[in-house]
Amino acid sequence: SMGMSGDFEVGIEEGATLVRVGSALFEGLADLSLN
Repeated sequence: SMGMSGDFEVGIEEGATLVRVGSALFEGLADLSLN
C-alpha cells in the first residue's frame, strides 16, 4: 500500500500492491462545491 496519488510511481517501484488514487479522482471537487 502507498499514500498519495502523486507518489504512485515510487510506490510501484518499491513494490506496492495496492495503490490509492483518491486525490487523482477527486482533485477538482472542492472547486465544484464553491459554485
